[in-house]
Amino acid sequence: MKTAVHLDGITKRFPGVIANDNIDFEVKQGTVHALLGENGAGKTTLMNVLYGLYEPTSGQVEVAGEDRDFDSPRDAIDAGIGMIHQHFMLVDPMTVVENITLGNEPR
Repeated sequence: MKTAVHLDGITKRFPGVIANDNIDFEVKQGTVHALLGENGAGKTTLMNVLYGLYEPTSGQVEVAGEDRDFDSPRDAIDAGIGMIHQHFMLVDPMTVVENITLGNEPR
């Protein structure tokens, strides 16, 4: 099974805080994972690195075996990475699928 996403040695520091410290994480194509941990464990920060919202302090993001440096969520979306945030707002008149694909609708 091919690797879809590989995070290698991801560290993310903020002033006075190390949110992620040398994190390795791998997802194989066709698999589903849950990232669990206590509040403040760094789960959201790690996913924000993968999604291009944060630049890692150190470490590497690989997508489909290719090193990637995402400057924005648009870069991540273009590489096939999507993210549904923990606290999100739905557009009421739209279906769940329409909300999930909003901004990346099939053409």
